[in-house]
Amino acid sequence: MSSRRVLLFSFGMALLLTCISSLLYFGSQRMEQVPLIVWVIAMAITCFVAIATAIYLNFTLRIRSIQRKILESSDQPMLGFDQNMTLEKLEESVDEWSSRQKKLIQELESREEFRREYIGNVSHELKTPIFNIQGYILTLLDGAKDDPKITTKFLKRAAKSVDRMTSLVKDMDVLSKVETGRYDIRLEPTRLDLLIDDTLLGIDSFAANYSAKIKVKYSCQKSQVVLCDTAKIEQVLDNLIVNAIKYSEEPRSVKIVLEDAGTKINISVVDNGFGVPEKDIHRIFERFYRVDKARSREAGGSGLGLSIVKHIIDRHSESIEVHSEEGVGTTFRFTLTKA
Repeated sequence: MSSRRVLLFSFGMALLLTCISSLLYFGSQRMEQVPLIVWVIAMAITCFVAIATAIYLNFTLRIRSIQRKILESSDQPMLGFDQNMTLEKLEESVDEWSSRQKKLIQELESREEFRREYIGNVSHELKTPIFNIQGYILTLLDGAKDDPKITTKFLKRAAKSVDRMTSLVKDMDVLSKVETGRYDIRLEPTRLDLLIDDTLLGIDSFAANYSAKIKVKYSCQKSQVVLCDTAKIEQVLDNLIVNAIKYSEEPRSVKIVLEDAGTKINISVVDNGFGVPEKDIHRIFERFYRVDKARSREAGGSGLGLSIVKHIIDRHSESIEVHSEEGVGTTFRFTLTKA
């Protein structure tokens, strides 16, 4: 029943009761025994009760209507909702629902801010190589192509910019799959020594180009078996070792340390680079975050590698931490569970 109908019904009942009271008064054979003021007071009380009831019912129905609209417009219903709950319980339920809605709004605002930053970072990272390639091509078209040396030089630079774009797009695709749960993790028993050997074999030529020395120290059994997705952990090690080589000081030296830690194996990648300032440590795994932007871009890379590393380790339900000292070096340490 709508609030308007309840109100009309109440007024109608008040009017009816008033009429009945009047008829009883005027039709009574012993009306002289009942003072007129008593009938007037009785009728007034009747009207007051009817009107008060109508107002209360109207207020209650409006509250229920508001509650129903909230429920219909929200994906998160109020906890403990009951059509027959008291107004006090209803107030508590509304307050709790309001608190959750505020948190949801804050989360949406945070996501929107991240989306803007993400798009801005992607645009910035793609803009530089695209403009470089465009500049090289236009220069060649303007006549530089007639000089074989300049042509070769500019084509190599263009190819380098293309590689940078390819790396960025590839890492963005991987990161997107990891964050949306489409990056399957298949745990399987893997020997530590084979895992390390296969990783080093894949970056052997890269290390040679930088004249970097990579040392491996086992403080556990080399043949120790761990549970992991071999390809994904090789990607983690590849990223950490490549970064360590890029950002190390001459002579470049990288150490891989494997330590027994009870049910876990700690794997550390240690470099002798310029280090990470303490104020930047907590942001090291953020997308596109660079401690030294000029130096990082010169070394290449997409700026997404460490973010991918963090997500892969998290998907393994393992932990990763970083310790660094400026001018001394940086250590990345993550865990793997023994099989």
